[in-house]
Amino acid sequence: MAFSQLHLEMKKIKHRRCHLLLIFGTATVDSLRIRSGLSTQNDSIGLLSKGENVHIYAKVDNWYIVKTENNLVGAVFADYIDASYENTETIETSANIETAENVPNTQLSQDEQIFFNLINNKRIENNLSELQIDETLLNIARLKAQDIVENKYFSHTSPTYGTIFEMLHNNNISYSKASENIARNLNADGAIQSLMNSESHKKNILSENFNYTGIAVVNSVDWGKVFVEIFVAK
Repeated sequence: MAFSQLHLEMKKIKHRRCHLLLIFGTATVDSLRIRSGLSTQNDSIGLLSKGENVHIYAKVDNWYIVKTENNLVGAVFADYIDASYENTETIETSANIETAENVPNTQLSQDEQIFFNLINNKRIENNLSELQIDETLLNIARLKAQDIVENKYFSHTSPTYGTIFEMLHNNNISYSKASENIARNLNADGAIQSLMNSESHKKNILSENFNYTGIAVVNSVDWGKVFVEIFVAK
């Protein structure tokens, strides 16, 4: 699987010292952007609300490498995270790069796992092979879902990232065929039902061509939950 943009940014860092952490932190401001790298020039890949908890894996200069409750991995400005930790170990950045790359990005949240299982159950019922989670597709799906919630739109074309094909291209994903399903519902069962009632969305779910996927489920004040699934044939 391809490394995320954050992993690539970590590889570029030279002669810094970091602290390995295994703690939780809480956002102290109303809106805190999660970045793809250790700079405000890096893309925003998510948003933390005040009081939201994160798992902190490492500190590099004044940035924390964190994983959110939705399993999104990125960097946040440490000044806006309230963290209490007992033990730290200072090491060279070169060792931390390996740690950052080993952060398990493919772990699904509970909502994502339920949604993913329902999709594959539909495929099994129709004698199709199960889809496999791809790490990069997972991160792209989460970017899209978070973007829908933050910018309050519901479309296959993001005002931030463009179409799914542009997102795949910008993340260097090679594919022979690709598509995207989006839904908004109170739960995964309702989302699957609405998708299966749409011929175009049902066709994606039951396509024998697709073999890899990325799943995202993000809570929304306006819609309950936003569901994004990217389908790719490799």
